[in-house]
Amino acid sequence: MPKVTDAHTEARKQQIMDAAKACFAREGFHQTSIQDICQEAALSPGAVYKYFSSKDQIIAASCLECQQGLYEFIKAARSNGNSPLESLDFIINHGLEMLGGEGFREPSMMNVQVWSEAMRSEEIKEALLLVTFDTLGQAFADLFQQAQERGEVDANLDSQALAIELLSKPVEIPFRAIGRSVRGSRDLVDLATL
Repeated sequence: MPKVTDAHTEARKQQIMDAAKACFAREGFHQTSIQDICQEAALSPGAVYKYFSSKDQIIAASCLECQQGLYEFIKAARSNGNSPLESLDFIINHGLEMLGGEGFREPSMMNVQVWSEAMRSEEIKEALLLVTFDTLGQAFADLFQQAQERGEVDANLDSQALAIELLSKPVEIPFRAIGRSVRGSRDLVDLATL
């Protein structure tokens, strides 16, 4: 029997994940069975279980795949020669613009489900935390720290705390207590010094 190449293994895993994501977007996590994924991928259950031991493992793998996409997006934002705060604004603004686009309807639907499933599954929670905090959060903290080194952000502020604050706020970051909205990283830094 010929040895299966790494490229074949990765292609088969991707085939299964693509089929799963299509099923999840159409039916949701709970309504999608492994059999549905098998039918969508045109594979037998044995072929799917050879690569993934459970539906949760497929969901977690999707989170990790998202992490790679985020890493590439952040790398592109940082390489455009802007200041750290301009790079942060680019990531936030273009990231939100992409998420609002029709091409991201399926990933957005999955994202909502992943956060919900993270409350139930430790495996999914670990993958989600890795994507959120270790990739995006660390990139934000690094950019805040670079801005501190350039004198653009108060050096007394905790760059990790700024990153977590930024991650915790949706589209327009409301600060109701002071009646002001944050629309970019400079506004966030200004508010952190109040």
